[in-house]
Amino acid sequence: MVAAQNQNPQPALAVLMACHNRREKTVECLRRLTESAQNGGLEFALYLFDDGSTDGTAEAVRSAVPLARILHGDGNQFWNRSMHHAFAEALRNGHQLYLWLNDDTMLTANALGILMETSLAQTDTQDNRPIVVGAICDPQQDLLTYGGGKRPNPVLRPFFYRLLTPNGTPQEVDVMNGNVVLIPHCAAQALGNLDPVFEHGMGDTDYSLRARRSGRRIVLTPEYIGMCSRNPLAGTFHDKTASVAARVRFALSRKGLPWRSWLAMCSRHGNVLWPIHFIWGYLRILMSARGS
Repeated sequence: MVAAQNQNPQPALAVLMACHNRREKTVECLRRLTESAQNGGLEFALYLFDDGSTDGTAEAVRSAVPLARILHGDGNQFWNRSMHHAFAEALRNGHQLYLWLNDDTMLTANALGILMETSLAQTDTQDNRPIVVGAICDPQQDLLTYGGGKRPNPVLRPFFYRLLTPNGTPQEVDVMNGNVVLIPHCAAQALGNLDPVFEHGMGDTDYSLRARRSGRRIVLTPEYIGMCSRNPLAGTFHDKTASVAARVRFALSRKGLPWRSWLAMCSRHGNVLWPIHFIWGYLRILMSARGS
């Protein structure tokens, strides 16, 4: 694989990724990324945080993208903190655009072109360039899996949102999933990095809500630009086949609703009702578990 950044050590686009023991998927993701970049005439700098992989992921990435900046973790950083480290390194070097990309999300051949076109078409001033989130579908079916959504009742249900299906035109959203997100330099300057208070999930939601609170627009791509299956429910607090004890344990785990992360989310974005939202998050899981 030929890396798109080989001819320019400091391209406008920085691609930020996190990985852990998914060598084949990570390499395939990079192959799709490189193809899409070449089709769009783009160069990119890759910042990859390898969180303690033992399957040779870092070596495979180095082979695929020789100029990649590869950072290493101990296996305890998980998604949000891994992405925080990658983002911090990219911000130190300075780029015009930052692309979050999950290593299990496979971009279409024209994905980067669509992201760029959407970003430019929705820009009125350079300081008001929007964040663009990619609409992602299931690889087996043309069904929405990740992207951006609207909050129908931000006061009573501040953390509930409905994902929007792409309809051929850019749509403004309130919340975004972190699978594929294009962040312009002006937004990165204003909002900063992902907050490491969030251990695994919730960091993308927090970034979305901080962006909206500051007046920054978030726009969904007009069509699907990548493929990724929904995460399985097994081994999570959504798994209705698990026991009550197991679901509570899953809820309190770092991939569930860890209390420090959930407390930060609720106190920051839950309005005056945040203590109720915090408690209700766990009561809902417990009530659901007992009813299953």
